[in-house]
Amino acid sequence: MTNMIEYTFIGLVSFAIILLLISFFQRDRMKEVEEQVEQLTLSTMQQLYEVKKRVKALEEELLIGIESFSNEEQIADLYKQGWTKEQIARKFNMPIDEVNIMIARNER
Repeated sequence: MTNMIEYTFIGLVSFAIILLLISFFQRDRMKEVEEQVEQLTLSTMQQLYEVKKRVKALEEELLIGIESFSNEEQIADLYKQGWTKEQIARKFNMPIDEVNIMIARNER
C-alpha cells in the first residue's frame, strides 16, 4: 500500500511538472500572438493615417479647383461687361497670360 501511495505521489508530482512546463510554452505562444496583434494594430493605424493624409490632399485640390473655376467665371463675366484684360489681371492679381487662357476656355 505504501508503494502505491509513493507511485501515486510521484505520478502526481510528475503530472504537475508537465503541466507547469506546458504553461510556460503557452505563455510564449500568447506573447507571440500579442506581438502579432500589436504589429497588426500599428500597421492598420499607419495605413489609416496615410489614407487620411491623401483624402485631405484631395480635398484641398478639389477646393483649389472650385476656387479656380469660380474665378474663371468671374473673369469671363467681367470681360463680357467690357473690362479690359489688364484691368481683370490687376483685380485678380494674376498674369495677363492666365487671364487670356481663362477667357479663351470660357468662350468655347
